[in-house]
Amino acid sequence: MSIPIHQRSYLTEAFAEPDGLMRVHGRLTDTKPQGLCLADGTPLVIHDMAVDLYVDPTTFEIVRVEADMDVQPYDICSNILESYQKLVGHSIARGYSRQVKDLFGGPNGCSHIGALLIAMGPVAIQASWSLVNLHEEPGDFMAAAPDEAERERRLRMNMNTCHVWREDGAHIAAIRRGEQANTPDWHQARVESLGG
Repeated sequence: MSIPIHQRSYLTEAFAEPDGLMRVHGRLTDTKPQGLCLADGTPLVIHDMAVDLYVDPTTFEIVRVEADMDVQPYDICSNILESYQKLVGHSIARGYSRQVKDLFGGPNGCSHIGALLIAMGPVAIQASWSLVNLHEEPGDFMAAAPDEAERERRLRMNMNTCHVWREDGAHIAAIRRGEQANTPDWHQARVESLGG
């Protein structure tokens, strides 16, 4: 029988803020289960850290960073938190993971916060679609763009993020021809379950 020896949990979520910014919240918790660190058998939380990135949704530029450590191994761990302000002015889209590694890799940061920051990048991209749709009527996200510039901006939000959204792929070509974007499988299943 396998014995659990370590559990890491990531919580990542995004919010539309009243000031028009998108807040991407991340929390990392590491737990040692089964009393591996304490003789009484109580699970022990060894890391509990959180980051909030405030992002301009029109440019994906990070405009504010708040980082905190509720549980860390040493008091001096929190001395590095101020360095995460270096993210301000950087994009959370293209090249974000590389920027995090370059700025905070090795002795330049906390490895746990670095891993959390990298996990938060894709959340911002996914949430941006929801943020745009928050104030629009349901329908084709691309077709609802008010002008060609906004249509292109929406297209570039996901372009080259995976093989489906490959710049020279069939999906992008169909959208550029003015065809309705393929409906995601989960969306189609939901519509069918509602009788649509």
